[in-house]
Amino acid sequence: MKNDRNIGSYKRFYIDLNFDRAGLFETLKREYGCNTVLYPGCSIHITPSFYFQHVVYVDISNRAKEFFDDIPNILGYINSNKKYKQSAYVQFIQGDYTKPLPIREDNYDLLIALYAGEITQSCKKYVKPGGIILTNNHQGDAEELLKDSSITLDSLIYKKGKKYVIEKDINDDFKHILKRHNSTKKGMKNTARGLEYVDNQCYFVLKKNK
Repeated sequence: MKNDRNIGSYKRFYIDLNFDRAGLFETLKREYGCNTVLYPGCSIHITPSFYFQHVVYVDISNRAKEFFDDIPNILGYINSNKKYKQSAYVQFIQGDYTKPLPIREDNYDLLIALYAGEITQSCKKYVKPGGIILTNNHQGDAEELLKDSSITLDSLIYKKGKKYVIEKDINDDFKHILKRHNSTKKGMKNTARGLEYVDNQCYFVLKKNK
């Protein structure tokens, strides 16, 4: 069945490799309580929907489109695994997020910007004032965005042992943060279960103040 193939692909690329980063989104939800989320460059990574009720996914690839064409069954899977009471809302937009998207500006609590270029500069306009941007500084986007006076660094999230921790009182400058966390590359390791992702990233939570 198509649904089995789609959910199987998600499990194979994310769950089986320990690359779903569920703890990251759980930590973010617990600290910031976001509800509406925009996720450009998402591929087929639907883990955010387990923690956030309303997620709009954006990707230009045909692979992602084929995956999200099966939204009723994907919603069934999400609703079986979600951590909130409401029914999940999922929308997929196939398109280039560096160009205008058919969504409202100043409308989302959270922008997820991971492993894809130009997300923060192109899509920060969709984040509501007081909303946040989650980025792993891919292609230096966090450093670049912090040159904007309306954007401030609110916290860092990183994995310590088996748990994600959040750091709110940040006294280091940006270069010292990068040096301290050595967060330039993702890694893989062989385990008894096979190949697994090692999350050595430092995630930056940026707040849009106006």
